[in-house]
Amino acid sequence: MKDNLFMCIYLFFIFVIILVINMLTPKFTRKEIVFGVRIPEDKIDSDEIKHIEAQFVKNNLIIGIPFIILFSVLNYSFLNVGMILFTTFAFVFIIFLIYLISNRAMKNLKSQKLWFQGKKQVVTVDTSFSRSKSNMLVSAWFFLIPAAIIIVNIILGYMNYDSLPYKVPTHWDFSGNVTGYQFKSRFLIWEMPITQIFTTFMFFIVYKGIGWSKQQISSIDPEASVKKNSIFRKSWSMYMVIFAVVTNLLLTVATVQIFRVFNVSSTFSYIIILAFVLVTILSSIVLAFKIGQGGGNIRFKSDGENVKPDFGDKDDDKCWVLGNSIYYNKNDPSLFVEKRFGIGWTINAGRPLGMAVYIGSIVIIIVTIIFAVFSGK
Repeated sequence: MKDNLFMCIYLFFIFVIILVINMLTPKFTRKEIVFGVRIPEDKIDSDEIKHIEAQFVKNNLIIGIPFIILFSVLNYSFLNVGMILFTTFAFVFIIFLIYLISNRAMKNLKSQKLWFQGKKQVVTVDTSFSRSKSNMLVSAWFFLIPAAIIIVNIILGYMNYDSLPYKVPTHWDFSGNVTGYQFKSRFLIWEMPITQIFTTFMFFIVYKGIGWSKQQISSIDPEASVKKNSIFRKSWSMYMVIFAVVTNLLLTVATVQIFRVFNVSSTFSYIIILAFVLVTILSSIVLAFKIGQGGGNIRFKSDGENVKPDFGDKDDDKCWVLGNSIYYNKNDPSLFVEKRFGIGWTINAGRPLGMAVYIGSIVIIIVTIIFAVFSGK
């Protein structure tokens, strides 16, 4: 029951963090994009929008808190892989539904007010972007650091392989009791490095995607917008490098524990994992607050001086579906574009490769869930 209580408390805090992040997300998003809906910049501070934002917070508290309590009780009473996956995905789905409520309210308000009627809509393009985008990211050579960590894991595996018992402990509960074994084989040497290679590759793809993504420039003040976007890309590319390094170090703890390079208690391992999760979440929140989506939270002295009631960016809401969460535009050659709600990038489902990524992701999630459920039995 001690393990049940630990996982219940752990998942409780994870759910709370997800809920808090969801409530804070409007503070990260571009100011001219409210709950996925593009609005004129001179309407950002309207009372109607502030009311929808306040209601969004209330909905999160009214709907989210009861489900957090319910899912925590379920995880305590019926702790297994299937229940953890069910409650986690169910809570993420509920959070998305809360967003959809505000997205619909924002769409209705925009439709009623006809804010873009009579406005000159402009698309601004930076012709130097293709030549300068490589300078917007930190050097890719920094990924040699996680590569070196992977090599260290391989060396540790070969150095300590002969001392392993016939049945190797690979999983422990919070009390330090062994809950899983693997038979001694050369695969053990490569099991963790393969995981590290995969995760590092994923971080590198995200890093490259930051550079490949479509540049979104405000037509109100293009020069400032380009500078903010450059800071945004460089900051998050550095975050990806640091995140890749820290993740590989975390996985190295597992290598050290399995091969008994030196004694690492399971309690210490859980503390390290919890610290990793908290630092990752908090650092991303701080960075998101400071910079905002596309650099929207960065402030220059000239901000607000060029706002014109009859002039603004093109209303491109028709290119977004499913609550403005998925970008679908066959005429846009860009594969990566900025998300409409929150921080980060999404994929253009209108491109064949983009659609393949979406379908592949769904398949991987389903296979992972099935594997996790059956392997836990």
